[in-house]
Amino acid sequence: MTISSNSEGISVRPAKQTGFPVLRGLPLFLVSGSAAAVYWRTAGYTFVFDDFEGILDNSLITRFSHLAQAFGFFKEPWRAVTQLSYALTVYFAGPDPRLFHVTNIIIHVVNSILVFAIARLVARRWIGVEKSQQFALAAGLIHAVHPIYSEAVAYVWGRSSSLCALFYFGSLLLTIVSQEKSGRRRVLWYAGAVLSGILAWKTKEEAITLPFVVAGFFALVGAWRAAAGVMLVPCAIGAARWNDIAELYARVRQNRPLAAVGASPALDPLTYFFTELKASVFYYLRIFVFPAHQNADPYVAPVSRIADPLLLAALLMLAALVVVGIRMLRNERALSFGILVLLVSPLMAYALMPLADPVAEHRVYISGLGFDLLAAWILSRNPRFGKAILAAATLALGLLTLHRNLVWADSLALWRDAELKSPQLARPHLNLGLAYQTAGRPDEALAEYGHALAINPKLAPAYINMSGIYFSRNDLEKAESALKKAAQLSPSIAEPYVDLAVIALRRNRLEEALALIEKAESIEDSYLVHLNKGDILSALRRHDEAAREYRRAQDLRPLK
Repeated sequence: MTISSNSEGISVRPAKQTGFPVLRGLPLFLVSGSAAAVYWRTAGYTFVFDDFEGILDNSLITRFSHLAQAFGFFKEPWRAVTQLSYALTVYFAGPDPRLFHVTNIIIHVVNSILVFAIARLVARRWIGVEKSQQFALAAGLIHAVHPIYSEAVAYVWGRSSSLCALFYFGSLLLTIVSQEKSGRRRVLWYAGAVLSGILAWKTKEEAITLPFVVAGFFALVGAWRAAAGVMLVPCAIGAARWNDIAELYARVRQNRPLAAVGASPALDPLTYFFTELKASVFYYLRIFVFPAHQNADPYVAPVSRIADPLLLAALLMLAALVVVGIRMLRNERALSFGILVLLVSPLMAYALMPLADPVAEHRVYISGLGFDLLAAWILSRNPRFGKAILAAATLALGLLTLHRNLVWADSLALWRDAELKSPQLARPHLNLGLAYQTAGRPDEALAEYGHALAINPKLAPAYINMSGIYFSRNDLEKAESALKKAAQLSPSIAEPYVDLAVIALRRNRLEEALALIEKAESIEDSYLVHLNKGDILSALRRHDEAAREYRRAQDLRPLK
């Protein structure tokens, strides 16, 4: 078990365009080629972490059997497009991780091209045509090879952010292009932007920040009415989906699935808010600037008081960025726009939803557009050495990304890295133990489970996994003792009762086994419950009932 707007006020009028010239030439090849080059090896990686529960054990995805079901996904309240993308992958290729990873790589390549295109249009509008190529190339290459994006690309479950970014960036690009059009063409471009924005929202909730970014762009080009109108969109979404949002907030805050197995509860909202503000500067922005010490499960010390020195430093840094953005509005609107995107996009939005994990690197994939634009602005200031610096930066970042990607190759690599960097957390030890156990290294697994329990003695999954090792060694006494401890710690999960039923069956205590499996069934309707119940009923010679249980198990069978 694992825990899992019009254009008045423009300083430089862009040249008239025909077609879509931002998407042609050698720069485009360099951007797309670099993105593919640093991630191509991840196509051979396997599933890790939340990929199992979120994809392979998700019946909505695994039961997708004909294309007509695709429309049903849009009835899902959250992440419909993300789940549909996983379901389509399973439909066409089965549970083979290779196509999942290839799809992630393609999404990242397209996103890097979109960043290039957005940067090109931003530069033509606010910097000048002569610098637009260098500016766009820098932004596109930074996005293509920066290691902070590794988690969103090399980790299949990270697709929720990169796929959302595809529609988010697409909507922003179409909005910018529409400002150069008139009449019916402008309406068509706007319609495309709206459709892409809707798909972004249906991909991941963080897209609620998109209207604020679009409104900021409209304000920068002097289209104040359009800016005010777009600002109404998130208000309308909040009003229309208030009950769903409130339910999601409550569910996320309670963190029941993890709390039920003894994991630490989510931070209270105010502590989480302060902690996230600190992390936005001292984790995310630090890695954007100094990409080192990345971690799939970082320890971030909670901040419970506003007088915390690191929180105050983070607030000063964020305030300084706001001040710079405002002061540069007259002469450096490209810089102001980059700061706007960085601060208004999901980097800040995540502070409002008290998630169990304050930090996860895939969440800042969209916010990275702001950093890409800021880096491009800095590099374009020095036309003499800018290209050489960009080439060196691209090479260095690319090598760092190649190295970082190795962590996502398999569960052992992932949790070895996390355990070394976060030894004070129980989850890396627990999940590394499971990786060792799966790899047939039980003694190392038991050692890691011991480390996890030393940190958190209430961690029921550690006892459950230990019992599996004891059971494989035919040490039923130790296995049963560990499972009883797990059931005592987490009586609302089914797995200890299932395994205790299996042990009772092994010892020919059939009535006890049936009682235990029925207890598990009252908690969870799952494949393993019905499969083992069928075995117990067969042993009791209740063959018709056993057959029904086996058929139910077959219906619920997960993809492996």
